[in-house]
Amino acid sequence: MARTYLIDGHNLIGQGVIPGIHLDMEDDEMQLTAWLRARKSYLPGKMVVIFDGGVPGGASNELTGGGVTAIFAAQKRSSADELIRRRTFTSGSPKSLIVVTNDIGLRRSLRAAGVKIIGAREFVALIEQNKRKIAEARVRSQKEKPRLSQQELKEWMEMFGVGRDGD
Repeated sequence: MARTYLIDGHNLIGQGVIPGIHLDMEDDEMQLTAWLRARKSYLPGKMVVIFDGGVPGGASNELTGGGVTAIFAAQKRSSADELIRRRTFTSGSPKSLIVVTNDIGLRRSLRAAGVKIIGAREFVALIEQNKRKIAEARVRSQKEKPRLSQQELKEWMEMFGVGRDGD
């Protein structure tokens, strides 16, 4: 079952768990989506980040890409929390959703729907943990590459004429 991470964008930024990205930045949404795209390969599934206060609201073509979809709640008519609730309650498979938020009210309302909820720190830690696992697997695979024995190396060098005078 493919996972979808529904991320409460401004809530994640506001937790201060991502160095260099803060709510008082003019381009905080752009910075967060870039940060998520750079780490998308460490989390299988989809990432949908939902922000408050868009004019007129809806998907952002400028911020969407690299496996991350950015959506803004329509300013004065909706909120990120409402959009997240709507998506979870209308989802055909709420068990495939993981909502990333520290918002207590949102967390409370989503638990009843059977949606998995993780906090900002847990989300960032999950990305970092997966990043380490992938790096360790790469190191192991490099160490496990077969090496030629001295005899095999000598045979290959003779076969290709490596090491002869004038070569």
